[in-house]
Amino acid sequence: MNANISMQKMVRCGAGFLVFAAAVLFLLLRGTDIGTVADALAETSLPYLIAGILMAEVFHLSEGINLRILLRSFGYPVTFWQGMKYAYIGFFFSSITPSSTGGQPAQLYAMKKDGIEIAHGTLALIAELTSFQIAVFFMEIMAVRAVLMGWIRPSGELMVLAGLGFLLNILFIAGLLSVMFSRKLKDRLLKWLYRVIDRVPVKDKKRWKKKMDGAFCDFQECAELIRRDPKAMCKVILVSLCQVVSWFSVPFMVSLAMGERGTGYPQIFLLQTVLFMTTALLPFPGAAGISEYAFVRLFSGVFTKHPMAVATLVNRGISFYCLLGVSAVMTAVLWKYKGTTCRNMSNSNSCNSSSYLLR
Repeated sequence: MNANISMQKMVRCGAGFLVFAAAVLFLLLRGTDIGTVADALAETSLPYLIAGILMAEVFHLSEGINLRILLRSFGYPVTFWQGMKYAYIGFFFSSITPSSTGGQPAQLYAMKKDGIEIAHGTLALIAELTSFQIAVFFMEIMAVRAVLMGWIRPSGELMVLAGLGFLLNILFIAGLLSVMFSRKLKDRLLKWLYRVIDRVPVKDKKRWKKKMDGAFCDFQECAELIRRDPKAMCKVILVSLCQVVSWFSVPFMVSLAMGERGTGYPQIFLLQTVLFMTTALLPFPGAAGISEYAFVRLFSGVFTKHPMAVATLVNRGISFYCLLGVSAVMTAVLWKYKGTTCRNMSNSNSCNSSSYLLR
């Protein structure tokens, strides 16, 4: 992972995302009476909407807690607000860039400014990503079982996308863990990738090979972290499970807010899991477009009292755009916040620390 970020590139990505999101909103509301939309929004239950927003915000909170746990395992006395800063930065820049490519470099840049070594920041991000994917995998297993048992029935194209997303996650987790814990497999895979690079017409093959070698070394260093502090990794996975369950529960709160009582929590949760699986392969910023389309197709039997455009607008507004807005504001607020940066906690008296904001 590279800590260098181009502000000009980020501005272009942000502008492009806004244009794309506006186009999606236009297509979503096209043909729907604005008065009907306004009436439906006015009838929603505010307490349930607030509950949904709080459940969505658990996403940020969980990532901040996990990064704090992992960085502390390296000896950095990271404060709560430092962890939250990295979480907000990651979500914001991931959301506005294709394939979420801007999040990790921005997080590493912020960590580097706080005195955290790039290698340690990279390992913390890899471990956090792995724990999140493992938590999602548990939910995906339940969703696959529900589809096979006929409890939920996604349409053909969504079934294909969800299946590919599930397969991708299996390959990601299996490949990552295999490379992390098997040096022999790591060497074989690295040699195969070297041969691929030699055959592909790319410039500066040595630089690409060096990047590959560095990435594989990061994975094995992450394995060492897990071996050295398994309790920390167990805590991280547990927090990630809470993160995913809370985030995937937002559509249920939206259904309650809109007065829908015909579908139970388990089915709505499983439908949301399938929806997440369908977006795994697509490179759109924030999965804009496909998420709205998949929600309409999957949840049309859940939301029957109001137009699906309204339900989609409310759900997507809470589960993504609200989080994006919060992360944008908090990134601006916390960008200059710098907690304790000295790595050796026993020498914390010699560290530089910031006195503003709560610790």
